[in-house]
Amino acid sequence: MIITKPEFVDRLEEAETNMLCSRLRAIETLDGNSLGVAIETFGQAYAFSAKCMPGPAFNTVRGLREEEEGQIGKIIRFYEKKELEPQIQLVPGAAGNKVMQALFRQDFCQTGFHSVLAGKCSRQAEERHEGISIRTLKLEDYRLYGHIYTESFGMPAFLKESVATNNAVLHEERNWAFYLAEVEEEPAGVAALFTSGSIAVLAACAVLGRFRKQGVQQALIARRQADAAAAGCTYICGQAGFATTSQRNMERSGLQTIYTKALWQRVS
Repeated sequence: MIITKPEFVDRLEEAETNMLCSRLRAIETLDGNSLGVAIETFGQAYAFSAKCMPGPAFNTVRGLREEEEGQIGKIIRFYEKKELEPQIQLVPGAAGNKVMQALFRQDFCQTGFHSVLAGKCSRQAEERHEGISIRTLKLEDYRLYGHIYTESFGMPAFLKESVATNNAVLHEERNWAFYLAEVEEEPAGVAALFTSGSIAVLAACAVLGRFRKQGVQQALIARRQADAAAAGCTYICGQAGFATTSQRNMERSGLQTIYTKALWQRVS
């Protein structure tokens, strides 16, 4: 069992921020930064942006603390110049009334919640799931990764090549690992793992619809738990929509909810 403490929350947030920094810095190197990646810091807050990838995944603010309420205007102007609308993630114990009131004055409001879970790493975490095999990706597998990822999330098929490219660029990065799950030798799901010091992050997971409810996601979590322990990590964390299947699978794998983020966006 993990006892929630502010210092531990900070470590989890740092690992998640390092993961997004690593991903976007790698994407920034592609084709002369054709996707328009930019990262700026405002005090302790990070503002991430990707002009050609609109949406909250890459256009997000993390690490905004109560004492940095005065940075909010600068952060908003950073995105306005790029004609982007950010999602601002607020962490309990870090951001409070001043930050929320300042965001409200800028026409932002809370639009959602996001659960952050964590558990201890164990080399014994990986267990055999009948009929499911998991291996790390080879460089030639990323087109398959893009196909599974986009189909699993109902994304347009034309995006699978960019998803493949944006993940393949991380293939040689020592802090990253990518996985393919197969059910009876048929590709069923993909996942990623990022390590940051003593913290590992369940970076992504996607399972094709016809293979859901067969233990594929849990098998991918178990493999990553074992690999994180082998890499010297003490804890593993992940994020999920509140009370979703992903959250329940993490809980079944021994992770527990540490805190819930508030998601803020501008409303017209």
